[in-house]
Amino acid sequence: MSRSTGIFSAPHDQVGVVLMGTEETSNQLNDESGGYEHICEAFELKPPNWSILRTLENKITRSTKEANWFDALIVGTNYLRSGALGKKILNSNIILISPLHTRADADREQLERVTDTLREANCRFHVISNHVHHSATGDGAIFTSSGTFDDEQSKTEARRHNELQIERIVHDLEGTLADLNWAKERFAFFEPKSVRPTPWNSVLLIGTKIKLNISAYLQISEQKGVGPFKVDNIDGSSSKVQLKIEYFLNDKPIDTSTAELIVGYVYGSTVVPYDSTIDIEYKSGESRLDCLGFTAASNIFEEHLCGKGTYVVIAKKGCTASAHKLSALVTAMIEMQVIMIASKVYRKDTKPRLHALIPSYKKKHPCLVMLELIFQDEMSLLKFPPLSTGKHKPTPEQYDAVDHLIDSMNLMDGIDNDDGGSREAFAMQKTFNPTQQHVYRSVAHRATHPRDTSLPCMDEELKALINVPKKVAQRSFASLNEMKQLFELKEIQPKASNNWLQRMAKIKLGNEPSTSETIDSGLGMEEDDLLSGADRRTLVAVGTVTPAEDFALLLRRGEKFATVATQMQNVVHELLFASMRPPGDKVIAALMMYRGEAQKLGPYRYNEWMEDFKRTLLARHKEDFWNNVIVAERLGLINTSESDMSTVSVEQAEDFYRASVQTRKAADDTTDRDDIDADFLFDELNE
Repeated sequence: MSRSTGIFSAPHDQVGVVLMGTEETSNQLNDESGGYEHICEAFELKPPNWSILRTLENKITRSTKEANWFDALIVGTNYLRSGALGKKILNSNIILISPLHTRADADREQLERVTDTLREANCRFHVISNHVHHSATGDGAIFTSSGTFDDEQSKTEARRHNELQIERIVHDLEGTLADLNWAKERFAFFEPKSVRPTPWNSVLLIGTKIKLNISAYLQISEQKGVGPFKVDNIDGSSSKVQLKIEYFLNDKPIDTSTAELIVGYVYGSTVVPYDSTIDIEYKSGESRLDCLGFTAASNIFEEHLCGKGTYVVIAKKGCTASAHKLSALVTAMIEMQVIMIASKVYRKDTKPRLHALIPSYKKKHPCLVMLELIFQDEMSLLKFPPLSTGKHKPTPEQYDAVDHLIDSMNLMDGIDNDDGGSREAFAMQKTFNPTQQHVYRSVAHRATHPRDTSLPCMDEELKALINVPKKVAQRSFASLNEMKQLFELKEIQPKASNNWLQRMAKIKLGNEPSTSETIDSGLGMEEDDLLSGADRRTLVAVGTVTPAEDFALLLRRGEKFATVATQMQNVVHELLFASMRPPGDKVIAALMMYRGEAQKLGPYRYNEWMEDFKRTLLARHKEDFWNNVIVAERLGLINTSESDMSTVSVEQAEDFYRASVQTRKAADDTTDRDDIDADFLFDELNE
């Protein structure tokens, strides 16, 4: 992973490799003057690519020859200077990786000459070796913090002599020392290249008289995945990777032209087309941050915030008057406990966005934290059931057990250091995203092993990012056992309705669905698979042949729930009251499907219809269907425990099953008789 970091983070950097201790000798200085043996200029200075990595990994082996590290440094310096000719290089680095076994007999004059040459080339010197000690605070990235050589007594005289010379060069060039194992740990993770933050310079307008020159810096943003990097072909050809765009309709590829495409937005599962001709020609004016007013901080909730990042607004550098105004503004807003609502125009004539500016202090400097706000039509309130209810109120012993578990799983001292202290586990600034790190490693593995179709397993250092630290696991073992004893788990038997949902999983006309499938497998099938063979047709509404399957398929296709629900109600009415055949399983499956989707999408329509449906059933003497299906399978009203959107309490739902409906006596036989449609009878005969 460490070798591929340059390709991912800095693909435009120039990288060269000089090997020391090789069997052969191949360098410019040795060819010209001699004396630089067993040093090889392996790769010329050029952008890193996968071919270089494959060569380093597969073709370079360990040799028995030794080379002088100082000679290798001189060869590397000359190699860097020759390779940089004609190229615009702002700064450069030389990284020496060596155990420093071979003594380098260089006098002070030679050391100063090499140091001056590197300083003139604006080059820093970094050394990676063993016997390097890092302080407890030296947990920064590689080449940003330096260690020191330790005082181990087992070092050879040559090693100590080399360390004194290297320390002198590193000090003069402001370089770094890194331990080999310490560097491997940091190279094991990919870190994006740090870039200098670019401010958004604008003005903050408050009313008609107050104007502040500001700079907004992006502080927190969503972490991006694998960015663009150079690609190579396995056969070494120069063909480029081409971007291919395909269009799909109902998960099937289709051929279309640009003239047939329109712009649209997706809200949930609904596709909303957008026509640019309806745009209002609105000129927002110059780039600015325009204050619309102030409101109490308690009026802004987390669900009102949106956007892809957090900005910090400070006074523009060099504007002393704006700095004083901003300081007074922040102080007043904090005292009054208010926040600012402002309209942001990023650049001239772009669409304004609504933002909330919260007063704060960063390192004792006044600033405004800027977060984007949603519009009213974008607000979606989600209701969640209460965590604590009277029915399941914990006991004092259970509360104490939870407190003990929380204390034992404290991450602030979750990892022990080698020096006997402890540090925080999963610290915010030192923890990497294991998913993205594994993606980077998989890409690097596929690039360095192009003919290997398998992907690597997750490495141990990545597993450590998702596993509980050993210290925390051991410390919380007793508390977990206490939790198991106080919180008894009881198995809840699945409802009988689940059996019906399993039976209707794989949707095929004319066949009995298999009980081994799940309802998800049916919903994920192609429409041609659902309606195959001679029965293939264009489904436009819920039918009486397979109502549950039609209902599920139409919802998956994106039809509105209200429309499909009305169709399902009509079909159930026809199957029960207009059909000459017994209702059978398809009516039960249809009701279960309808009720299950209503729990997720909105129970109001179902509950209102079920009350009318109950009166109709009992008025038409369908007591058996009411008792054996609706009551037995619990298909009545959807209560608040089943859906947070329901307004029917659990007690009201139970009363719905018990309450009797006063059936009115029919004035004549026609009111008590099922109305039979002649056209429907012919459909029944043709099934």
